[in-house]
Amino acid sequence: MQIKKGLKIRDIAGEKVLIMQGNFGLDMTKVVSFNSSAEWLWNTLYDRTFSSEDVTGLLTERFLVDSETAEADAKKWIDQLMQCNALE
Repeated sequence: MQIKKGLKIRDIAGEKVLIMQGNFGLDMTKVVSFNSSAEWLWNTLYDRTFSSEDVTGLLTERFLVDSETAEADAKKWIDQLMQCNALE
């Protein structure tokens, strides 16, 4: 999978968010908020093809969490991006 080209995280009132652009402007029903680890994953994987296992590996290396926690967090991050159609 890969993050869709042209999508960017914005800083709005101190929050890091991804706002999906609709046909007639911003669709505020599709706003994804990022914590620091989610933003780090986004920036690390932008312009790269990756798998769920890649995300899990990055989380275990960077944050020194066990593989089960990293796998659950990776799935949650990927699922959230899939729900708002940010991955291809």
